[in-house]
Amino acid sequence: RSSLTASRKKSCFVLLATRLVCGDVGAVTALGCNKVLTSQSMSSRASDALSNIPVATFSTLVLCCLVFLLQLLVDPPLHHYTLCPRDVVHLNEYYRFLTSAVFHGGVMHLFFNMMSTVAIGSLLEKRSGTFRHTITILWGILLTSATYTACAVLLHVTVSIESLMYRHSIGFSGVIFHLSVLEANLSPNVTRSVFGFFRVPSYLYPWALLVALQFILPNVSFVGHLSGILVGTLQLYGFLDIIMPSDGYLREMEDWRSLQFITCLASFVKTPEQSDVSIHSRNPGELREALLRSFRTLWKFLGDILETLKVILFGRGRPNANIHVLSTIDDSTQRNTRLAAAPNFSDDDDWAGLPPPPSPDDVESATV
Repeated sequence: RSSLTASRKKSCFVLLATRLVCGDVGAVTALGCNKVLTSQSMSSRASDALSNIPVATFSTLVLCCLVFLLQLLVDPPLHHYTLCPRDVVHLNEYYRFLTSAVFHGGVMHLFFNMMSTVAIGSLLEKRSGTFRHTITILWGILLTSATYTACAVLLHVTVSIESLMYRHSIGFSGVIFHLSVLEANLSPNVTRSVFGFFRVPSYLYPWALLVALQFILPNVSFVGHLSGILVGTLQLYGFLDIIMPSDGYLREMEDWRSLQFITCLASFVKTPEQSDVSIHSRNPGELREALLRSFRTLWKFLGDILETLKVILFGRGRPNANIHVLSTIDDSTQRNTRLAAAPNFSDDDDWAGLPPPPSPDDVESATV
């Protein structure tokens, strides 16, 4: 009996140990599988997000990231690749037009610029096609840098301001503002929110963003962003059509064998046959009307601000209890004014519903 009991105890112990071990192994295996599935799902989501980015926008993203990786590895002197109008004009260093757009000053600078590029560029490329968007970005890089240089030279020649001639600018934000003008005018939304503080018409959103960013980040290049807005406005109203290929020619390029390695990609966007909203078909004559409309909106906005300040300080046509103005009238004059304004009850009928007036005897006794 003792041996049988011992064997049963041993069997029970082995069975219990086996269950515990198997249970732990199953839990560990399930936990490991969950981690693997989570990592796989995250990687699949990331790959899906990248695959949904059109070709031209994705190529811009990769190019700027590779250049920044080269900056980290080689650490070149950054001032040799920035946009400096003096070096462009006097030293003929026109390569700065290109290098200043793809180089960045830091990780956060690159991150925010690329996030904006992906958001705005993807929408524009899906509407206009990969080839047109590629040409828009290339012309945007060149024309934005050229406009920045022209502004610096103009300020130096007209009002003798030389600081902009020696200033170094870097980053893709000028082209982003160029694209934002096109995207804002394509948006179906009538108004847009500027960082959640106030709303402006969609066509004025790049201008409002220009001013708001200057207050939030004073060190950003105001003239660089302004140059992008000017170039985008020129393209929006058709002034750059002379340097832009036609839609028919772009569709012919899509049939070239030499470009099949691009056109065969799943993220390639063909040039649309007919677009309800085209970013290159605006009438140049509409620019004057748009400027007048923008001026009227700005004037109304300034008037609302002045009216708000007026109400805060002086109220709406009535004295403000929060404002105390010193009076030059002496106390006796104020007392006489109050007595003159008091009601004069000359008739006993005027005292209807009120306590009866005191008799002269009561007045004399009260006075004594």
